[in-house]
Parts: sequence; structure tokens; C-alpha cells
Amino acid sequence: MITDHSRNLQLQPKDFSFYSKFNSILDYKFNLFVKSICTKLIDIIKNNLSEIKKLKNTFYKKSDGSHVSEGDLLIQKLLQDEILKNFKNYFLISEENDHSGKWEDYNDFIVLDPIDGTENFISGMLEWGVGISVFENRKHAESAILLPDMNLEIKSGDKIIKNKSKIVGMSTRHFKKGLDPCDKNFDYRALGCSMINMYYVLTGSFNHYVDPVGGFLWDILPGLNLAIEQKMDVYVDGEKYDGEFLSPEKRYKIKILNK
Repeated sequence: MITDHSRNLQLQPKDFSFYSKFNSILDYKFNLFVKSICTKLIDIIKNNLSEIKKLKNTFYKKSDGSHVSEGDLLIQKLLQDEILKNFKNYFLISEENDHSGKWEDYNDFIVLDPIDGTENFISGMLEWGVGISVFENRKHAESAILLPDMNLEIKSGDKIIKNKSKIVGMSTRHFKKGLDPCDKNFDYRALGCSMINMYYVLTGSFNHYVDPVGGFLWDILPGLNLAIEQKMDVYVDGEKYDGEFLSPEKRYKIKILNK
């Protein structure tokens, strides 16, 4: 006699916890691979923004007379830790780290301005930003500008809808040197933050942006290379700029023009 035991079988709920954990690991690794370096670094800043902003009242005067805040240093540390963990092949060049001479032995770089517009930041103003550029084999790979307090950002690959403007953005260095704006057909603005100047020229809120005194590569590379991606005319020291890596040991005079 054959007994049918199928009626006595009870369906047991499947334990999907293993699959869930496995998929979470896959998602993490997929995102780590797919997300751009700039996106990952910007996410870290956004996730720590409240702690960064708490440090605006703690700052020191540097040898050149400018200020550095603990907020600058925290951003640099957070991103440096991430780079050492997941992007070991890249050499970090930051405004606040010691890179003199060491960078020449590398070809892959992450260029960082942890807080551009530190004077604005420590004064409680909204107009400060973070600039990031990535170079591989000394050629531009991607860049990003983040304006945290204004909830604005531009990254490589973004589609930009442009404004029309007769305003020219200028660096505060320009006015400190006593240089006069030339063309009376334009209005002029100096906002004390290169990243905001770059953002506004990229979005057409500035007709063009000029710095005839000169900035370091962390001040200028994100905006210059995003401008090239947007088919804008970009000049460094009077010559057409095509996205090459620049030395961190000198200043560069720049001009970005909307066509």
C-alpha cells in the first residue's frame, strides 16, 4: 500500500534574509563602481554637512593672511579617508594639504578645494562652495561644484539650461589689486567665492567670468573643465585651455566666456 504524504506537508515560508543581504552587498558594490568619484565625495559632504557647518566659528589665520576653518579641515579629512580607502591610485591635491614636490610622481589626481570662500563661510554667509576635479593620466575625467548652503551643484554630464545676462563675474583679487572693469556695457559682481562665480557663468547668470590676477588650480579647475564640457570658450594665461592638468605651484589668470 502506498501512502500519500503530500497532504501532510505544510508549506514553510522561505527565509529571504540571505538573499536580501546578498542583494544589499551587490547593490553597494554596484553603486561603488557605477557612481562617479565626484558623486561619492559630494555625498560624503552632504551627509556630514551639519557637523561641517558647526565649525564655522573655529578658524585660524594662515601665513598668507587668509583664514582656514575647522570646516575646511573636516571636509579634507573626510574625503582624504575615502580616497585612501577606495581610490588609492589617486594623489590628493587640496588647498589645505602639503603637496609641494610630491605630486610630480603621479599621473592620477583628485583636486579639492574643501571650502572655497572661507571668509564667507566663517562670516555666516551662504556663498561658499566645494570644488572637485578628477584627472586620469593627467587628463580631465570629471569635475563637480557643490554649493551646500544654496542647495546647488553641477557635475560632469549635467544638462544645463542657461540664463541670459549682462553681468560679468570677477574675483575679489581683481578689486584688491585696484584693477578697473573695462567695458561699460556690463555690470560687475565680486562674490568672494570662485565656485559660485564658476556656477553662475556655467548657468549663464554671468555673461563671462574673469580673474586677471590669478587663482590656484583648486580654485579654477572644476569650473574650467565644466565650461569646456559645455562648449564654452576658456582661456588660461591668455591661451586657449583644453583640459590639461596644471601645476599646483603657481597661479593662473583665467577667462570663461559664454558664446
